Amino acid sequence: MRLLFLAHRIPYPPNKGDKIRSFHLLDYLARRHELHLACLVDDPEDMSYLPEMAVRVCSLMVEQIRPRARKALALGAVLAGRPITVAHFHSRALQAKMDVLLDKGAVDAVICFSSPMAEYVFRSRHAKGSLASAVRLMDLIDVDSRKWEQYAANASALLAPIYRYEAHHLAAYERRIAASFDRVVVVSEQEMSLFPGGGLAENIVAVSNGVDLEFFRPEACAVEAPARHTVVFTGMMDYWPNVDGVTWFANAVLPTLQVAIPDVELLIVGGRPTREVQRLGERDGVKVTGFVRDVREYLARAHVCIAPLRVARGIQNKVLEAMAMGKVVVSTPEAFEGIRAVVGEEIVVADGAEPFAEHVLALLRDPTRRREIGQKARARVVADYAWEANLRIFDELLAVRSEARVSAAVQGGAKTGGLAGGPEAPRLSARARR
Repeated sequence: MRLLFLAHRIPYPPNKGDKIRSFHLLDYLARRHELHLACLVDDPEDMSYLPEMAVRVCSLMVEQIRPRARKALALGAVLAGRPITVAHFHSRALQAKMDVLLDKGAVDAVICFSSPMAEYVFRSRHAKGSLASAVRLMDLIDVDSRKWEQYAANASALLAPIYRYEAHHLAAYERRIAASFDRVVVVSEQEMSLFPGGGLAENIVAVSNGVDLEFFRPEACAVEAPARHTVVFTGMMDYWPNVDGVTWFANAVLPTLQVAIPDVELLIVGGRPTREVQRLGERDGVKVTGFVRDVREYLARAHVCIAPLRVARGIQNKVLEAMAMGKVVVSTPEAFEGIRAVVGEEIVVADGAEPFAEHVLALLRDPTRRREIGQKARARVVADYAWEANLRIFDELLAVRSEARVSAAVQGGAKTGGLAGGPEAPRLSARARR
C-alpha cells in the first residue's frame, strides 16, 4: 500500500513519550509499505536527525517551526473559536508539500499521528478527491481534551480559563475527527472511555504502547552497585506533569525517606530541567542530571524507580521501561492508569505522600522483594508490551473503512464523477476492537 504518515513532530530520536510511539509505528509500517512522511520539527537539534528518517521512508517532507514565534497564532485561533493546538501545529508550507505529493498520485491510506495533524487532511485540496477514498486512521494517542481539563483544574487563575477554552474546543475537534476518520486509535481502554461524546463508539480502538525489549533489559547495562540507596525518576524535565510530580515527591516524600535512611539519593534523570527542577538539585541527597545519552545506566543503578505523577494521560513509557529493566516501580494511581500489571506483585501503587513513603522505604529495606517484583515486572512487559505484537492491529486497520465514511464517500463520488466509492468495511477482529 502507498501510505501518507503525518506527524506533529519528527519521529526521531525516540527519546520521549510521543516520539517513542510515532517512531515504532512508522518503523513498523515503513517495513511493510511504501510510506511517505510529512512532519514538523519544533526542536532545532532534531534537524540533525533528518538523514536518519530519510533512509526509512520513500519521501520526507519537513518544515521547522519555532514554538515561541507561533504563540502569536493562539490569539487568531481564539478569535476564530478554534483549538490553539491545531493552529500551533499547522504549517502552510508543509500543507503545500503534502498536496504536491498527492498531485503526483493518490495514497491508499493516510495515518495522522496526534489530533492537530487532521487539519492537513481537512485543508487539503485533495480532501474531496483522492483523500475521500483513502483509509483514514488517526492515532490520537491520548485524549488531549481531557489533559487540558486536568491542567485547568490545577492551574493558576490566570491560566485556568485558557486551559478550559482549549479543553472545550479540542473536544469538539476530536469529535469531528471521529466522524471524519475510519478509525481513531488511543493508547488504552481507559482513554477510550474518556473520549468526548462516548468512548465506546464503533470506530475507537485501543492499541497499547510497547517497549524495545532488546534495548531495555536487565543485562544490557552493567554498572557498579551504588554506594547509596538510590531512587530514580526519569522523564523530560520541562514537561509540567513531570516537574509537578518530582517536585511533589521531593517536598512531600523524600524528607521522610531521609529521616529513616539518611543516605537515600534521588536521581532526577532527563533533559531540559526547568529552574524549579534545577533548584531541587541544590538540596542534599538530590541530583539533577540533565540530558543523558543512555537512560539505562541510571535505571540500572536504581534500587527503586518512581512515577509520582499527579496529572497523567495515557500510558507512561517511563514505567514500562523501568519494568523492562527488571526494576520495581512505585507509582501513583494516575501514572499507573492504562498499564496492565498486578499491583503488589509486578508494580507498587501508592496514593498520597505517606503511603508512597512507606512503600519506598519498605522496598529500600528489602532487596529480596525488590528483586522478585522486578523479575515479575520484566515478565509482564515481555508478555504484553512487545511493539511488534501490539502494532499488528494496524494491518487490519489499514483494510477497514467505516460504513459511515463509505456511505459519505459514495455520495461524494456520485457528485464528483465517482472519485470515492469503495467496498463495504470489513469487521475488525476482537483483538483490534479491544
